[in-house]
Amino acid sequence: MTSIQRFVTGILPALLGMSISTTGLAADQLETSAKPDVAGFKSRVLPLLEDFCIDCHDNSIRKGKFSLEGINPDVTSDDDYEAWRLIAEQVEFGDMPPKKKDQPSAEQRRVLLAWIKTEMRKGPLPGASSNEKLLLPEFGNHVDHQALFSRRLDRVYPMPPRIWRLRPAIYNATVPRLGERVGGLANGLNQLDGSEFKDYAATYFLDEAAAVPLLGNAKKVAERLVSPQSKDRVFKQLVEDAGPPNDKTVDEAIRTAFHKALGRAPTTEERARFKAFYDKAAKVGGYKSAARALLTAVLMQPEVLYRQELGDGKVDSFGRTRLSQREIAYALSYALSDLPLDEFLDAAKKGNLATREQVAQLVAERLKDDSKLYGKNPRVLQFFREYFHYPFADEVFKDEPEGGQHEAGRLIGDLETTIRDVLRADKDVLAELLTTRKFYVNTHYKQDKKKGVVLQKAHHKQGKYHTAFNLPPDWKWSVDRQPITFPQDERAGVLTHPAWLAAWSGNFENHPVQRGKWVRTHLLGGSVPDVPIGVDARVPEAEHKSFRDRLRMATSAAECWRCHRKMDPLGVVFERYDHYGRYQRRDAGQPVDASGLISRTGVPELDGKSVSGPTELMDLLARSPYVEQVFVRHVFRYFMGRNETLGDANTLQDAHKAYRNSGGSFNALVVSLLSSDSFLLRQSPQTGSP
Repeated sequence: MTSIQRFVTGILPALLGMSISTTGLAADQLETSAKPDVAGFKSRVLPLLEDFCIDCHDNSIRKGKFSLEGINPDVTSDDDYEAWRLIAEQVEFGDMPPKKKDQPSAEQRRVLLAWIKTEMRKGPLPGASSNEKLLLPEFGNHVDHQALFSRRLDRVYPMPPRIWRLRPAIYNATVPRLGERVGGLANGLNQLDGSEFKDYAATYFLDEAAAVPLLGNAKKVAERLVSPQSKDRVFKQLVEDAGPPNDKTVDEAIRTAFHKALGRAPTTEERARFKAFYDKAAKVGGYKSAARALLTAVLMQPEVLYRQELGDGKVDSFGRTRLSQREIAYALSYALSDLPLDEFLDAAKKGNLATREQVAQLVAERLKDDSKLYGKNPRVLQFFREYFHYPFADEVFKDEPEGGQHEAGRLIGDLETTIRDVLRADKDVLAELLTTRKFYVNTHYKQDKKKGVVLQKAHHKQGKYHTAFNLPPDWKWSVDRQPITFPQDERAGVLTHPAWLAAWSGNFENHPVQRGKWVRTHLLGGSVPDVPIGVDARVPEAEHKSFRDRLRMATSAAECWRCHRKMDPLGVVFERYDHYGRYQRRDAGQPVDASGLISRTGVPELDGKSVSGPTELMDLLARSPYVEQVFVRHVFRYFMGRNETLGDANTLQDAHKAYRNSGGSFNALVVSLLSSDSFLLRQSPQTGSP
């Protein structure tokens, strides 16, 4: 049975949510049943809600526009998932009931919180959740952090097999591989806007609207391949005026098309099937039309549009199947690049991707051999672009500042030069990115024919660009001064760089809410609900009041502060800078108050810590092992193309250990993830109980 047949007959139903299961999990390690504990809800939880909550939160009173009457005991369902998350947070941090109301005992709080967390952990079991939004990148933090890092499981419980729609960069590289230049191709593979990771398997699918332009592209490419301008002899032979090609020529064309478009030889079954398709098309429309149809069909094969991770068909004693070596080669290639990489494909052909150790060695060699420009593995630098989201600075329109110059593109380039330096050193990467006080100004790396990779002035017309860094107007560029070390209390890491600050600002003012939300979600592993529909989220205008004071006016109401307390105390520390990213000491004529507070993390060494400004906040977070673990979770999502589940606990712990033991090497972290069971294995849908 071919991989395509296995997909259609066995794996497709699993990917559509039928009979997907986790099997063999030890009861004291991982909750296996996806069924809600309705009996426990009725006996232990509902009485507590009725005693302490329902009086204010029934359908008639709905205090805070929140009702618990008739709440669904299936915690992971779409209906009341957010409600249960809110209840857990209020109970854990003692926010509810209000201080003047009767309070549950410590034991009652423990019982209620334990039941909710146990039920919530059923959602992120591998393949178990019916709540599709939990598969999206913005919901990755909903998986219990303590459950992921507190203890080892007996093994990794991987996700089911999947097909993964190619990202546009991979698809766009297909035509150049054919050796032809074809213009006017449509973009049928959209990517989501926003600040989350873009290439997620659960985010995209091909519908009719997407398939139509892709089919048009395939027809255009096929037309070019058989045209007189084509560089390939065998394709032109298909449409020669002398008459129809013989069977040998058609077979050679099929082989060549597969090699160029799919990077592999066709199977015997595929050769026969495509030859039969050609013959039928030739009877209907003639041999020239059949040639175009044949090439179009090859260019519309699933492998041209999807990554297939179906497994080699061999199931281990735990019901897990390993990706075939060819699938591993493509998975590794697309994790690091937008092209199929020869070293991985050659290794697969030789059988050298059979073990985790072989995979780890090849990935390590690939990462070690990168250049200062990080052009060999573009997906590495792309992670930091998507994680920090600083390239968005180019999308935020701003007027020119008085007495200065704002050029977002140059700011982005300068920040990337700093990030490349940190990656090349590959030591304490996260801490360096959060705390470095060395930044480049108007500088980039360039390949010189004689000297190799060198630092050069990025733009000869400097203008007033350097004022974005508060450098004096008469400052002159010199390669000997690059990078510039800024004062200790002025800049510290990516989050104090003008590119990041501009990306997370408005057109005319700062955006401390969004900045605080980023810190909460990307460094502290928390989550913040979206702004409710109908809420006026504008900050009021008030002359002679600082933005911090005006923000307090807008968010101090109890129903607002419930969420803003997670963001604002973290975001207002960046009021030390204006919305261009320039250091400022006064705002609206008032001395800047850049103090902040870390709270509601559940991490003893962080909760309750007050900071005087952004540099102190960054120094504090950079020293936290917990923040490192949150960072590891984000790296996992990016390279796996999915959210972590409880079954990935061992993989995450091993990755964090590899990072720490290597002195904070990002390369070591990536090697650990790409050679893990979470990356290499899939849970067979034919095994286990539904």
